[in-house]
Amino acid sequence: MKGFYVFSAIAFLLASLASCLEFDLAAMPDVNGARRCLSQWLPMGTHVKMTAKVLPGFPGQTINMEIHDDSPHLNQYGARKNLDEVVLRFDTQAHANVIVCFQNALDQGYSQDGRTLTIQFKMESGAMAEDLHKVQNELKLKPMEVELRRLSMSLDDIQDELQYLKQREGTLRDSNEKMNSKVKTFSFFSIGFLVVVAVYEVVYLRRFFQQKKLI
Repeated sequence: MKGFYVFSAIAFLLASLASCLEFDLAAMPDVNGARRCLSQWLPMGTHVKMTAKVLPGFPGQTINMEIHDDSPHLNQYGARKNLDEVVLRFDTQAHANVIVCFQNALDQGYSQDGRTLTIQFKMESGAMAEDLHKVQNELKLKPMEVELRRLSMSLDDIQDELQYLKQREGTLRDSNEKMNSKVKTFSFFSIGFLVVVAVYEVVYLRRFFQQKKLI
């Protein structure tokens, strides 16, 4: 019974993370100034399912959408013009933030007058993005068995992410140690240089005073 409660709590948490987001986006004549972006950090090779739907509203508005990441390569994962409803699936190409941007462009001939459109957005990744209905039909699994399989996949995703974070920590630690070594070398060089300058000043002043017959 205790294990069932634990499983229920984890399942509820996963369901909460995959909940739908709904927001309003105002129409603007300048499409470059009317945009709203949402982002989520995902490791490389993560399967992503993204669902977006524009609810009916006043005419004269066009929703455009584009998906990319902020890695050095700026990978593009999709774009839609005049968005109505779409479901996209893709695999991430880098460890980076996946950014989804929406734009509400006001069509020519329409006044702005506070026009907005409501957008429903949902992005699932890893196990939550996998379509297990086909596996359920093929293997004739019970709903509880499907959720257990999804939970197992989620735990694998978490383990992979922890492994990446561990590798990242090791890389940063090595970089920190190299930087500390360089700082230590530079400190010794600076001290040696100051000692040489001090000795030179003492020798120079001693010779100067001797030439002036002050000592």
